[in-house]
Amino acid sequence: MSLITHIFLHTLLGRTILGYILMFSVPGLLPVLFVTLIGVRGLRHLFSYEPRQSVMHAVDPRLKVLYPFVIGCVSVFLDWQFVYLLLAITCIPWLLVRTSSTRIRVVMTMIMTPAIGLVWSQGLYHIQDYLHPQLIFAFPATISWFGSPGLSASGLLFGVQQAGRVMSCASASLILLMTTTPSEVIWAFYKFKMPAPVGLAFTAGLRFLPQLIERMTTLLQVMQVRGYDLTVPHVWELHKWPGYIGRVFACIPIVTIPLLISSLRSTSTMAMVADARGFGSQPKRTTLHDHPVVRLDYVVLGVLVTLVVATIAIVGLHIGARQV
Repeated sequence: MSLITHIFLHTLLGRTILGYILMFSVPGLLPVLFVTLIGVRGLRHLFSYEPRQSVMHAVDPRLKVLYPFVIGCVSVFLDWQFVYLLLAITCIPWLLVRTSSTRIRVVMTMIMTPAIGLVWSQGLYHIQDYLHPQLIFAFPATISWFGSPGLSASGLLFGVQQAGRVMSCASASLILLMTTTPSEVIWAFYKFKMPAPVGLAFTAGLRFLPQLIERMTTLLQVMQVRGYDLTVPHVWELHKWPGYIGRVFACIPIVTIPLLISSLRSTSTMAMVADARGFGSQPKRTTLHDHPVVRLDYVVLGVLVTLVVATIAIVGLHIGARQV
């Protein structure tokens, strides 16, 4: 064990190998973790409305559209300690939704995966003092092209501080997707005096993104069924990796062209459906379902206003202002 430690820490070859492992381990594992915990089906359900009888489902859609915007603006001005308090506040709506454990796992993966990537990237690139950097592992000169002197303890700490903002905004945005129907989103955009096509484009983009990923996965499975080998070799099978990489690059046009054609067909179909239903034919949009303001909406609005006022007070008193 001591011999292996000596090779990887005190020899140029060992430090180079360990440096490459540190650089590409987390970026390589994050997509694998994402697909393993969520999968294509989970990603499709993530961007879909979940019908439930909960408090958040009954809130006015305008407030739910405004909610991520408020959280995002507030997180910019607060220091990282208060940002994590804000993250705890964004968890309260999830408790009120009472969603399934499967959805919670998907949501947690969507929130944590970008945060982990942010922490790791800041650990590699955020160096406060280049003359005396606090490095957990210093990269050798053989990988100086990467642009980072090594893995920094101060950078990891800075990444943890900044990750709270990413997780807060992701938590607030995902609650909107799961508790609001596409028609309610379009209605909210219209009530904000924005063009109805803006709301339609927003919901269409969220709808087609998971479908695009699912179609790509289906095309890859069809290719494998027809004999195209896309099996990932093991790490130690070095002689198989060049052929695998070549097959991956060769299948890019085979997948891209059918994917582009199917996307154009779906877009054309959605356009015909919108025309058949008279979307945009009248300057004033009408709807069968209106959302009258009730007591719950006033409570939620009061909470958002209180959150904004508290942030202004905290920043004004220099208690939790963000250090630039």
